[in-house]
Amino acid sequence: MTVTNVGYSTSVFLFTQRQIVVLLYGNSPRAYMPNYAKTLMLHKGVDNKIQFQFLNQEQKKVDITGKTITCRILNYQGNEILITKALTLELPATGLAYLYLNAADLEDIDAQLCYYTLEIPEGEFDFPVFVDPAAGARGDIKIVNSILPSFVPSQVVTIPTGQPFPNLDSNNSIANALPNANTYYSSYINTQNNPIISIQARYTEFNGDVTIQGTTNQQGTDWYDIESHEYVEMTETKGYTVQGFHPYIRMVFTSNTGAVTNILAR
Repeated sequence: MTVTNVGYSTSVFLFTQRQIVVLLYGNSPRAYMPNYAKTLMLHKGVDNKIQFQFLNQEQKKVDITGKTITCRILNYQGNEILITKALTLELPATGLAYLYLNAADLEDIDAQLCYYTLEIPEGEFDFPVFVDPAAGARGDIKIVNSILPSFVPSQVVTIPTGQPFPNLDSNNSIANALPNANTYYSSYINTQNNPIISIQARYTEFNGDVTIQGTTNQQGTDWYDIESHEYVEMTETKGYTVQGFHPYIRMVFTSNTGAVTNILAR
């Protein structure tokens, strides 16, 4: 028998992310737009550098000397600006600029899928920069925990008022000893597009059914069941692991006795 030592190597790459973007400049009779806009990545825990190449409608490099080009990163709901920063002009005569973000810039932002936008001044006007096909001014960018792990705080899940049961105590718990079985719902859990969500619920003498539901829209319609459990005189903290793409999750309780005193999710 012959034993042979076989070695192998792993290739690693050091590169700068480059994205081609287009300005509404040039004399071409036809509009030129990017055919493909890749999703950019920002890595928490380290410094990040993303390069932008500015072209005009004739697919020629644009001189951006002296321009203050603003980059904004928005959450995926489009209702909050997470970061605003001016690009650094590296080779402005050839239309090259960079977005520099250090580790501190992303420290207080959760990993999530976001949008980014670019804005460029021209005279007295501020124009959008086209970063996506069909004159799209929003591109996709992901903030990820890839280099270092990050602590993710649990979000408190409440049981909103106005539910079909008599009252809640000062801890927002479900009232004890309900005369008949009632159905009530937790507040929505925004999963931030994470494929695995853990939920922790504290029960006290709980009798009834618990169902975890999901939906794909923020309006809270078209709920579907993910998993269900039946409990008898349950007094303990139960944990649940929900896997799959469920943008929004809620818990549904059907019970006539007992209390749910605390719900956390992350």
